Amino acid sequence: MKPQYPLFSQVALAEDLPEHHLKRGDIATVVEHYPMPDEEDDGYSLEGFGVPNITVEVAASQIISVSQWQQEEELLGKVRQLSQSRLLQLEEYLEFLLQKDRLEKKSA
Repeated sequence: MKPQYPLFSQVALAEDLPEHHLKRGDIATVVEHYPMPDEEDDGYSLEGFGVPNITVEVAASQIISVSQWQQEEELLGKVRQLSQSRLLQLEEYLEFLLQKDRLEKKSA
């Protein structure tokens, strides 16, 4: 099931949008939703970003919930504090978890 963001909810950009001078993590308000068939990303119109009278069109894959963005930033802050040897251990463990997820999805 595709995630859907309600109208007037706040979302964060999941990636930079250099053509609009916007950065990952910039927050905006959903003002329109454009449902698409299952195999395609839904579209959204966003306003805000501290820029008046600007509406930006994005695909659902380009935005995340504000709480998800905050959680990712907290995790990245912790990762940045790790030593090089711990980073290597974490990378190996993450690869293990990803493989486990792939296997579980195949068997489902």
